[in-house]
Amino acid sequence: MKIKREFLICTAIFVLMASLPLFAIGASYGVDKSANTDMSAVSSDVKSSKPENKAEKTSSKAESKKAESKATSSVSESSQESHVEVSNGDKISADGKFKILDTSTNEVLTLTDEEFLIGAVAAEMPPSYETEALKAQCVATYTCYAKKRADERDNPHEELNGADFSADLSKKQVYLTPDRMKEDCGENYEEIYSKYKGVVECVKGEVLTYKGELITCTYFAISSGKTDSFKDIFGKDLPYLTAVSSPYDAFAPNYKSEKNISEEDFKKAFEKSSDKVDFSEKADKWISNIKLTDSGSVKSIKIGGIEFSGSKVREILGLRSACFSIKYDNEFQFEVKGYGHNVGMSQYGANEMAKEGIGYKGILEHYYKVKL
Repeated sequence: MKIKREFLICTAIFVLMASLPLFAIGASYGVDKSANTDMSAVSSDVKSSKPENKAEKTSSKAESKKAESKATSSVSESSQESHVEVSNGDKISADGKFKILDTSTNEVLTLTDEEFLIGAVAAEMPPSYETEALKAQCVATYTCYAKKRADERDNPHEELNGADFSADLSKKQVYLTPDRMKEDCGENYEEIYSKYKGVVECVKGEVLTYKGELITCTYFAISSGKTDSFKDIFGKDLPYLTAVSSPYDAFAPNYKSEKNISEEDFKKAFEKSSDKVDFSEKADKWISNIKLTDSGSVKSIKIGGIEFSGSKVREILGLRSACFSIKYDNEFQFEVKGYGHNVGMSQYGANEMAKEGIGYKGILEHYYKVKL
């Protein structure tokens, strides 16, 4: 009996100690205890976009949690000085309508803010994502396009034909029309549409502002493990868009990708982009002076003697991100991490945070240096 009692006591202590990192993660992110998660139960027909490998993921994820907790703790401290906050968007809602120039038809589509946000969030995140991640996306999306709308109406461009911005809706850019959503969702359309609508209703009118003005609100699919600052990628210093840790992204499907490009195709691609590149040397000498950001993305690189930004190389070669490494062995071999420009909110990272119980405000706090 004595041995059994001691065994039970040891077991209880072990369980308690194992739970402490989880509480630390929640505290460092700022769990939104009042977050409404009732909508997170979607039909079992709506499958998760993330394959699970539980045995492998459990041990690796524990290490990521420690790194995430430490990184987020420092973010929380530095965000104390930030002037970014979630504000009610009544003052920037304009006439409550968005106008999109559909470049596939050259027609202007007019939508209410709510109609637009339902289709815009659907275009950015799958319905299998956690409700709190969808809320964070909704606030980010509204901030992004409310700013575009305000900027365009202050300084209209004739080519937009009175619209606030343009998009090729036939390619599901920016906004999913109800017809396209029905096509994608099939018999689950009503349930999925209801989930997106509920998300929009929960955070309707909320935007991110800096000193009373809408922020430049960027987001993307999957980070390299750490996001980049706006300054490193786009050249302008924005205090609310700095590099932050996002380690869960390493578990994303297709986190790493590879692309092999022949000498001839490589040469043609850059000669098409610039008439100043010089490929007179041997191919293994074409690339030099690679400079990286603190997050590991290529900031600049010389190709054929001409300097290109990592983002430009990504665009020219059709890479998934600017976080890439290059090897040459009779052809150029690229290994790429993440997907997107790597600035602002990682959508995959936001969903993983939501799975850990972090509310949408905690997610926004982390990625946008917000203190709420």
